Amino acid sequence: MPALFFTEDDLRKPDGAKWICSPPMRKAADHESLWRGLQDGTIQTLATDHCPFFFDGRTPISFEGREVAIPGKELGDTDFTLIPNGLPGVADRLPVFWTHAVNSGRISPNRFVELTAANPARIFGLYPKKGTIAVGSDADIALWDPQKELDYGLAWAHHRTDYNLYEGWKLRGYPVRVFLRGKMIVDGETWLGKAGEGRFIHRQAGEII
Repeated sequence: MPALFFTEDDLRKPDGAKWICSPPMRKAADHESLWRGLQDGTIQTLATDHCPFFFDGRTPISFEGREVAIPGKELGDTDFTLIPNGLPGVADRLPVFWTHAVNSGRISPNRFVELTAANPARIFGLYPKKGTIAVGSDADIALWDPQKELDYGLAWAHHRTDYNLYEGWKLRGYPVRVFLRGKMIVDGETWLGKAGEGRFIHRQAGEII
């Protein structure tokens, strides 16, 4: 997803190591081609990698009540080939995309659901267990407030790292409750889930979309 918003110019910034990932950042002119693909169905899903390397792993942060430090981008201080390849992004994907895709009128809310839930479930052979609300499906549901506004960044993302590429971005649209198999595990900013609640799912053959 970062390829929709950032370019190779970000790599030239003093903190450009934050944007080193694969595929690499391209030119601004490539953004419109990606948006067209999302609109016309050429691109079938919106995904992101999640590699929460620290920007400066020498300085610990407080995460879930304890001090954490993970070696990160500073490993390439004197040799850029040693910079870890990847960036954090899993929590950013939905609210950033909703703001700039649905609120802008580029895609509809239904297309948003297709790109982020239904199509991935079909492609990876998890549909209809996942990716839809129907009798017999897992009740994995995010209740979305399309009017919720926030100044986004590290504090909202809850990534175990020391930076966020979208720090200070103004977003509108955010999940307010999340249900896992019908059980509420997120209520506002409160996490209600427990370790071990995940469940292995045997996938079927994927679908061609």
